[in-house]
Parts: sequence; C-alpha cells; structure tokens
Amino acid sequence: MSLPSSAHSSIVTINSSDINVTIEHFIARLKRHQIDGPYAMALETLQLLKRFISQARWSHVSELIEKIRQLANRLEKAQPTAFACGNVIRRILAVVRDEEEEELRSNSPQAASSSVAEPMISSMFNLLQKPEDNQQKQQQQQKQQKQRSTKTRTDFRQVAIQGIKDLIDEITNIDDGIQQIAIDLIHDHEILLTPTPESKTVLKFLLKTRERSNRRFTVLVTEGFPNNTAKAHEFAKKLAQHNIETIVIPDSAVFALMTRVGKVIIGTKAVFINGGSITSTSGVSAVCECAHEFKTPVFAVAGLYKFSPLYPFDVEKFVEFGGSQKVLPQMDPEHRLDTLNSITDYVPPENIDIYITNVGGFAPSFIYRIAWDNYKQVDVQLEM
Repeated sequence: MSLPSSAHSSIVTINSSDINVTIEHFIARLKRHQIDGPYAMALETLQLLKRFISQARWSHVSELIEKIRQLANRLEKAQPTAFACGNVIRRILAVVRDEEEEELRSNSPQAASSSVAEPMISSMFNLLQKPEDNQQKQQQQQKQQKQRSTKTRTDFRQVAIQGIKDLIDEITNIDDGIQQIAIDLIHDHEILLTPTPESKTVLKFLLKTRERSNRRFTVLVTEGFPNNTAKAHEFAKKLAQHNIETIVIPDSAVFALMTRVGKVIIGTKAVFINGGSITSTSGVSAVCECAHEFKTPVFAVAGLYKFSPLYPFDVEKFVEFGGSQKVLPQMDPEHRLDTLNSITDYVPPENIDIYITNVGGFAPSFIYRIAWDNYKQVDVQLEM
C-alpha cells in the first residue's frame, strides 16, 4: 500500500533532520576535542559521510560534490587541526570526480557523433514520417534520457559509498602494511628512541617487530612533560609486558643519549604536502633536530589517510596550545606567569629521513606525488 504524499514528505523531513542532528553532534565533539586521535576521527567521519550521501537529495553529480564539499568545510571550520576529517572526505571527492571524468570521456564521442549526425538524419527521414511518429519518437527519447539520468544518479551514489567502504577497510588494516616494512628496519640489539608515546601506530610497529623477527632491542621513551608523562609510562609498560627493554627518560636527556641511539621513530597526526608533519606531542621537533645534528635517521610512521594536500604556510596556525597550569602547577593563580604549553608540534621535512606508510617507504620530497595520486587540486581549498 502506497503512502500518502503528506506522510512521505514527513518521513523525508525526519530523515533529513536526523542526519542534521548527527552532524551537529559530531561538530560539537570536534570542537570539544572529544574524539581520540586521527584514527577514530577518520573512521567516524567516513561513517557520517556514508549516512550523509545515502540521504542527500541531488539531481546532478555536481550538486552531490558541492554538498560533500560543504560538509567538509563545516567540519574543518569546527576544528581546523582535525586534518583527518578533511583528508578522508577529499579522498572520496577524488573518487567521485574520477568517475565523473570517466563517464564524460566515455560519453563524449557518442555525443559528438550524434550531434553531427542528428540534423542530417532528421532532415532526410522526418519528411517521410507522420507527425504522430515524430512525437512518439521524441517522447521515447525523453524517456530514455530520464532513465539514463536516474541510473547515473544511482551509480554515483553507489560509487561514493563503495569508495567509503574501501577507505574504511584501508584504514582499519593500515597497521599490517606498516608492520611488514618494520621488520627489515629494526636490527638486533639496537637502541631506538620515540618521543611520541601516544601513537598507537608506533606501539604496534614495535610490538610486531619483536614478535615476528624475535629481535631484541631497547626503546627509550621521552616523558613528554607536562602533557604526556602518564602516556609515556603506559607506553613503556605495554612494551615491557612484551619483553622489550624500555626506559623512560626526561626530555632534557635526549641530547646526551642521542649518540647511542640507532633510530628515532615518531608518529604523526598529519603529513603535509611539503613533507613536514604535525605530531600530537610537544618537543618532538627538538628531538628530530637533535637527531639531524647527530646524523641519526628519523623514521615517521603514518597511514596514507594522514597525508594532507595542504601546505603549512603558517605553521603557528596548525600548532595547538593547552593550559599553562600544567607547566607551573604550584604557582599562585593571582601571580602566575604567562607561559606557553604547546600540545602539538611541527617537524620540518629536512629533519625526517623516511616516511613509513601502508603503501611503502618514501622520502619527504616525494610526499607531494603521493598526495596528488589521492586528491584533486580543486578540492584543496573547500571554501567557495
């Protein structure tokens, strides 16, 4: 039994309202920093985008692209340093645009030939046909055109949703590709240093190396005072539980110990197109600069979804700052000094030797090529 038009319109309104409420709730969580890390952020963004595309109403693929761009723009404005949100949406935009370009290429020869042949055919044969036949033919052509239009709209929706599913699979299995490369990079009895104990990718990187290669190595973990001290001890505890010798060191001891370190391994929050990266821990840039001074190689582990097409023209714009009470907790609030407490850090490309990703290892100078394989330049800036 078909529903009355009023009931149908109310259902559409309710669905539209539901997705708007979901988007607003997600934006509120972004603003409050309630989503833990780029991994969870990327997966939640893709689930939101899948619902958004499923319920979006559009008549042409350009309208669908514009709606997706508007959603990405809203998320980036809510949290400018939530790079994972913009990255994954831009990758889906690239998938839709590639499909659109392929369809235009496949249809353009037919369109060109029909546009040339149609006037000649009509001039020769229309004279021999009855007016009723011409009218019937035009109605049939309009019907076929409408069917093609409906099919195209359904196809693009399915292409976008399939692209989201593929990207979710890539992100959830991202550590497997990175760990395969890790085994060949870590040597027996080597001393490693990591200043990013909050990185789950670095943790799995080290654990899988120990399990699969059975090599023994030592890991030095910087405490990341004042923001990441608890995470550093938790990180060291997990490594020790897997029989990996681990030592938590103060940040000030890095320069003295760097001569003994074989490799520095860092996790990243975002990788920019120039090869520089944002990390989720302050002080990482100083560690990498020290390693560069002592000619110690720095390996950055990052999934492909963290690669951003943005260029860090203004580094300070991407660095976040937290409360100063963690730096000087014992001071009188009325006489407290103004202190800066950065909770993220920017590492320039010259202080990173290799990026280890789920698709291979790359030098920082090659990151731009990887980015343009997954993004479109037209979608770098999402604002109109």
